[in-house]
Amino acid sequence: MNSKVFFNRAPLPPSDYAPLPLTAVKPEGWLLEQLRTQAKGITGTLYKFWPDVSDECAWLGGKGDAWERAPYYLDGLVPLAYLLGDEELIARAGKYIEWMLASQREDGFFGPKNNDDWWPRMVALKALIQYYTATTDERVPKFMLKYFAYEYKKLDEQPMIEWAVARGGDNMLCAIWLYNLTGAKFLLELCKKISAQTLDWGRFFNTFPFTRSMARHIPWAEMEAGRAKEAELSGADRPYTRTQYHYSHVVNVGMGLKAPAMNYLVSGSGKDREAFYEGWQKLMRYHGVAMGMFTGDEHLAGNSPTHGTELCAVVETMFSLETLAWALGDLSMGDKLEKLAFNALPATIKADMTSHQYLQQVNQVRASDEPRRWYNNANNSNTFGLEPNFGCCTANMHQGWPKYAANLWMATRDDGLAALSYAPCTVRFRAGGQPVRLRVKTEYPFEDAVRIEVSVKASCRFPIYLRVPAWCNEFKAVCAGETASVKDSVAKFEREWHTGDVIEISLPMTARATEWFHQSRAVEYGPLLMALPIAEEWRVTKGRRYVSDYEVWPESEWNWALVDGGDLSARHIEKCGEAGFTGEAPVKLKVSAVRAPEWGMDGASCANPPIGMKYSKGAEQEIELVPYGIAKLHVAQFPVAKAE
Repeated sequence: MNSKVFFNRAPLPPSDYAPLPLTAVKPEGWLLEQLRTQAKGITGTLYKFWPDVSDECAWLGGKGDAWERAPYYLDGLVPLAYLLGDEELIARAGKYIEWMLASQREDGFFGPKNNDDWWPRMVALKALIQYYTATTDERVPKFMLKYFAYEYKKLDEQPMIEWAVARGGDNMLCAIWLYNLTGAKFLLELCKKISAQTLDWGRFFNTFPFTRSMARHIPWAEMEAGRAKEAELSGADRPYTRTQYHYSHVVNVGMGLKAPAMNYLVSGSGKDREAFYEGWQKLMRYHGVAMGMFTGDEHLAGNSPTHGTELCAVVETMFSLETLAWALGDLSMGDKLEKLAFNALPATIKADMTSHQYLQQVNQVRASDEPRRWYNNANNSNTFGLEPNFGCCTANMHQGWPKYAANLWMATRDDGLAALSYAPCTVRFRAGGQPVRLRVKTEYPFEDAVRIEVSVKASCRFPIYLRVPAWCNEFKAVCAGETASVKDSVAKFEREWHTGDVIEISLPMTARATEWFHQSRAVEYGPLLMALPIAEEWRVTKGRRYVSDYEVWPESEWNWALVDGGDLSARHIEKCGEAGFTGEAPVKLKVSAVRAPEWGMDGASCANPPIGMKYSKGAEQEIELVPYGIAKLHVAQFPVAKAE
């Protein structure tokens, strides 16, 4: 197996899967075009004009931002640069990395001298790990061992506070990775120290107190007062943690989803192992919306499709799912991951990837700088721009697509490969000491067929595992007349492979209706959420050379209701080629609907879908739905109308 693939060492529980090194998967087709668009857009240009990640920032020795923004940026820049083999971006990423490595003190600490917060260093370590798997630069594990030794000694006198307390699971993740590489046993003791200072996400997900929007649990004014009181009472013996604030903060929740699994790896606790499943079920029950995510604007906001979801939360939840797939040995994480990658992620970023929203709405009929029923976000939060509301998403959005591409496949302990998600790519690895290449040819999720072409230097035997999506009732995978065996939603081939072998996968997609808040209904097609596209007028509110700010206003009617029992089967599919989410909609559905004039506005957002609508026979019309991720103004949770 590749020397850069690390399975769990004892005493950690044996792992069935492990991440592949960053350069093992090379994206192709529409996914490659997505990454190229990102490189041409905000990721490839941000350092040229945004001071927080430019040469002025403290992470390059300047006097600017010394906290999380440059590490966030690097955490997405590194995988993008190496997946594309883009020398300019590799060189740019190298500037931050070289500065960080050179900044390490004799005692092991590193980073800007004027900020000793543990939190931004957690992000920096994640970026260094990716850099190491791409380059095998041996300075990285030595650097990390020295830093973790410092952290182990220092945590008692300088405990974690604020964001580090909420996000300690990411610190543990990095220490576990290094333990699996080096076997240094103090790293497991360090994980126990970190866990003791981190919010108990396992208990939170198992008990889950926030079963309504935070506005109903703790109005923002009360939350603010509580924050002030906790800060007043804090001290060396009682660090300021803002507990209720952090447990309900949507980005913390997305990151916290992986924390119990990190505890499980160290402690073996069954409760921690199951905590994600409990938490996810409750999050989606009480705060879930149709694009596959839970709301938070900025804190958990309930099920209404007009409440917002922060972009940072989307990309962090994606990374948590990618981590949980190997940590818990569960390929079904790919179902949840694809829902976010194919819906929530592209919907909230402009097609040319030069601007983004802070918050997206599932029913978003205009993106404008106006008051909405956010819990505690600014009026401009759902506009598109450089840094609407706050600049954290400007720095952190970059990891979404590259990490998705890098985690399409995982190594397996029995010397094979496992497909977590399906997208066009080429995977290179070693099996039985032989170099192997799999080429995945598909336009999935815009088509329902996947072709995997096998190339080997010499014939060899190894297993290939394929995730069977939960939505797919007629999955089939065939190679040379042999059909893969399926168990627990995983299809498996184990055979002698030869160059020229081809696996043909069929994933038949049918339109299906799903039920949501206020008796609303969504239409899904395979992993895609389908939405009514609203004609858009993009108005520049602040022009810049690289990234402008926009409001987006509707130019077509949006208030439609789906006909109860109406036709969902009509479809039109075009070959997407390399366009994917950057071009015109390659998949369209025509569905039966009626106008819903009683469905109006609630301030600057549309109202919740009305309940109990009736219509007169003959009023039915066909409307066309497109993938949610392509339409920036959209309705995806519709009211339902029954015939009188």
